[in-house]
Amino acid sequence: MRESRVPWNSQFVPCGISGTEFTEYAAHSPMRKHTKLSCKDVIPINAARMFRNPAPVLLTNTVSSLIESAGRRVLEVGAGCLRNAIYLQRRGYAVTVLEVKGIELRFPEQYDRFKRSGGKVLYEIPNDRFDWALSTFVVETICDVRTRTALVRAIRMQLCMDGFCVFSVRGPKDLVTATAEGIPVSDGYLTPGRSFARSYTRSQFERMLHTCSFDKLTFLHRERVKAPEYLHVVASFH
Repeated sequence: MRESRVPWNSQFVPCGISGTEFTEYAAHSPMRKHTKLSCKDVIPINAARMFRNPAPVLLTNTVSSLIESAGRRVLEVGAGCLRNAIYLQRRGYAVTVLEVKGIELRFPEQYDRFKRSGGKVLYEIPNDRFDWALSTFVVETICDVRTRTALVRAIRMQLCMDGFCVFSVRGPKDLVTATAEGIPVSDGYLTPGRSFARSYTRSQFERMLHTCSFDKLTFLHRERVKAPEYLHVVASFH
């Protein structure tokens, strides 16, 4: 292994107040913004939701053309309901997903179908190389800043020399509910559903990716838009 393994499951700690208690508290307490909570109160698996279609970034002309000419070995980090992984698998890609433990219980049919079709599900950073990687709406759901940064850096380390990663994260205009109803924790918010959420401006996400050794970035929105609803970027290091 090239570096110590990222504690990918370290946030899966369902402790503190219950989901019902949190919802009641967040809705009615005038002091909710000053409550001292921590990343241990976050349940990362709660950020995963069911989607029928792949993430929008995969359907853009830029990314469609890019992955069509890329290698077939793909790592998806934070696959959730497998909307992207199954979409890619059906198109001939060999997909490995990295997830938190317990995710298969949330989407049993999808994971059973994915694995029966040859897909791999991992719960630790693999000691392997991939042609390209994918992470859509995952980075901003990781509460601990060091874990978040270490994970993005680990993605970079898993790529082949000519590899790249397609990222999607939420921008400030999309983070409405968490900002209005959530409780501040780390550098974001604990949501009523007890997941973590934060947003990124273009400059913030650019800075983070550079910190993680991705030095070539292609943002897929208009150059002058600094705080779009969503940020989509193709990141590489060559």
